[in-house]
Amino acid sequence: MLSLIKMKLNHKLLPIKFHFFLFNAGTAPLVPYLSTYARQLGFSSATVGLIYTILPIFGLIAKPILGVIADRFKLQKSIFILFEVMTIVSFSAIYFIPENRVGTMVQLDCANGMTVLRSCQAGGSIDKCKVSTLGKDKKEAKCEMNCDISSPKMWQTVCEHWDIPQYCDSSTDSLQYLSNFGNIMLHDKCAYITTKDIILDGHEYIPQCRVGSGFVNISQPCALNCTNEILSSIIGFKNPYMICLNNTLNYRFCTNNTSELTVLDNYMESECMVSCNFKKPWQLLELCKSWQSEITTFCQPNTRIGKEFPTNLSFTGTVLPSTAISMDECLYLQLDHITLPDGSIHYPKCSSSAVYQLETELYHTSCQISCNNSQLNEVFEAASDSKNNMTQYTREFWLFFLFMIISWVSQSIVITFADAICFDLLGDKISDYGKQRLWGSLGYGMFSLITGALIDLFSDGAYKNYIVAFILMFVYMCGDVTVSIFVKTNTIKMSMNILAEVGTLVSSLPTIIFLLWAISVGIYTGFVWQFLFWHLEDIAALSCDGSDYIKTLEGLVSAIQSFGGEIPFLFVSGYVLRKVGHINMMSLVLFAFGVRFLLYSILTNAWWVLPIEMLQGITYGMFYPTLTSYAKMVSPDGTETTVQGLVGAMYEGVGTSIGSMIGGQLYKSYGGSTTFRWFGISSLIFCALHVFSQYALKNKIQRINTRK
Repeated sequence: MLSLIKMKLNHKLLPIKFHFFLFNAGTAPLVPYLSTYARQLGFSSATVGLIYTILPIFGLIAKPILGVIADRFKLQKSIFILFEVMTIVSFSAIYFIPENRVGTMVQLDCANGMTVLRSCQAGGSIDKCKVSTLGKDKKEAKCEMNCDISSPKMWQTVCEHWDIPQYCDSSTDSLQYLSNFGNIMLHDKCAYITTKDIILDGHEYIPQCRVGSGFVNISQPCALNCTNEILSSIIGFKNPYMICLNNTLNYRFCTNNTSELTVLDNYMESECMVSCNFKKPWQLLELCKSWQSEITTFCQPNTRIGKEFPTNLSFTGTVLPSTAISMDECLYLQLDHITLPDGSIHYPKCSSSAVYQLETELYHTSCQISCNNSQLNEVFEAASDSKNNMTQYTREFWLFFLFMIISWVSQSIVITFADAICFDLLGDKISDYGKQRLWGSLGYGMFSLITGALIDLFSDGAYKNYIVAFILMFVYMCGDVTVSIFVKTNTIKMSMNILAEVGTLVSSLPTIIFLLWAISVGIYTGFVWQFLFWHLEDIAALSCDGSDYIKTLEGLVSAIQSFGGEIPFLFVSGYVLRKVGHINMMSLVLFAFGVRFLLYSILTNAWWVLPIEMLQGITYGMFYPTLTSYAKMVSPDGTETTVQGLVGAMYEGVGTSIGSMIGGQLYKSYGGSTTFRWFGISSLIFCALHVFSQYALKNKIQRINTRK
């Protein structure tokens, strides 16, 4: 038995088998997830569709050019390894691109005298599942916030309601107002004059005050100019001190000459002009807050000459997720307290309902926010993105686009050259191609599943941590470069007139139909590549815990595609193609795509996608051997790499480009289910057209199909 295995083992093919395995194991952690990674970076479906529309065009240009260079100068292996290295570099660079967001924003609002965070969805509905999950979270969340307080009204709120006096260095150090006095109480050589009312800026206020822990001591000397002559003469040039008794403003003056006090009755009505000096601005603000006279001129916070108020206030806000409620497509959460950079803690109270309703401009200021609670961040980010009308063509976009171009072109060149090298090593055993290529599906299926599970494991909620994907990519791609050094390439016959022979080939009608078929399959493949996982994530989002397992599900999708679909069909592809024929298989591929897309369109539970992925055996497991082997069959000697590059360019460069562009626009406008339904119907129509064209050109196609 051992001798039999050794006889069948082709050592020359081992390096190319390992290449297929390692290259696909290295791209599997990233390629299936790049479109959803782009969504997490902040790019819309239309932007992702645009990127994947343009990327294949670069492949369209690069493949034939490098194919000609490789065939002309016999540089297949050198170019092959060079672009493997470029794949590693470009993929690694994508990880360091920052998110394409202008900042996650919330607004401040007032409810029941306390500040709340308000986050509203524009043009959509708020995720009720996430709100429900937040409501069950009893833990506090810490949020780093930076709020715009350039508005004078917002400064008034910060100074007077949040009790942050150090930010309110008011230039107002004196206060004048008219007051009516009433009761006078004598105690221990001191007289206490009770204030009946305060008239400031023509408005009358109740002279309330506050005492106790947490309140500012308002004890300051004030000059009294009273209409009552007795009171005026006793006070004289003394400056009574403003104090608080029984939550009412009083003035106290003391004297050693107690006989002066005896002439004062228990009640002595008088109107007095009061002038007070304040050493600290927050003493004035305390009075304004107690009297509720914030709208007066004296109570407006101002800076000293030559200084300006800061336009932003940064702090750490402690938020209570359990207070989350949704109303009118907005999420509201209570901001329990804030901690300033100096460590001081403040409770962000706000105006009473009556005052607030009259002065709505006091609140609704905007704040940048980032919390240590992933669910909060997801809701805030979704709301911010829904209102972000700014262009997405930022520096982050161009960096992402550049590295995606390099990675796409590099992968395309590696794949095309690997196929050409594989067919070169197989010689006349073209039907064995699938048995080599299935090693790639094995690596892809294994590591896309492992990566999806690891991403979910190392992530918290719907916001995913992709670092494990980049690490696995780097490790296995480096292994691929090492193995590729040992790949042997035979000396193949070179055509002396490559371009002329390829031009003659593509001018034949059967070849044109073949290229159109490759383009149409590329259209459907491109849409699956870019938007199947988007569709699954949208369906999973309908479940309150759907986002927690979505990467695991996406990994299972790739595993089913590989193990349940591609590997079995790749293994028997040579036998099936001999029995069914290349042309009939082309029609069957289009039919399978139609059925597959129609099934996607009726999904209501993301897990039901798994049995549908068995169709990957036909739409890729049989398609790819059909594509490459047919291209090999029709290639003149010495043009194999060139023709493989041309066919690959039609499939990826034209087909997937169109699929990404059309799919992105339709997905944005109509959603996943409708778009998949339309793509499915169109695939069945193309299938019927292909069958008709087969029948019309039956004789010509049969002559080509006999070349095996």
